[in-house]
Amino acid sequence: MSLASSISIVEDAKIKLTQINGAQGTAVKTKIETVLGKNEGYKLMVKISNILSGDQENFEGLPEDLKLNDLVYFKYAPITSVDVESSFSIYKNILTNNRRAFKFDNIRKCLIVQSNFTGEEEENEIEHQSNSVI
Repeated sequence: MSLASSISIVEDAKIKLTQINGAQGTAVKTKIETVLGKNEGYKLMVKISNILSGDQENFEGLPEDLKLNDLVYFKYAPITSVDVESSFSIYKNILTNNRRAFKFDNIRKCLIVQSNFTGEEEENEIEHQSNSVI
């Protein structure tokens, strides 16, 4: 999904959430405006998306170390980081303090196995066990 599409989804949701009436609607509107207003990363991604789409030609506000040629790499940049926590827990199992003799080749193999594990195998095994009990 492109950066412009992702931001469009967030902006559409923001518009719909701000149209809710009543006390709860006011609370939701305040919350969404506060959260997105404080999120500097989101503002930067919106600015980059506007530059990529040609809606904005002003490069002010971009980080100094960001070159104009680097903007192309943001075309499909994700704006969420949901999978980060699960990745950290996977790496935590590998990189514990008690792993003193873990060779690099074994780390590579372990990462390959864990990155290919989706959890479906475990669900299928549990389902198979429950069917055999019945």
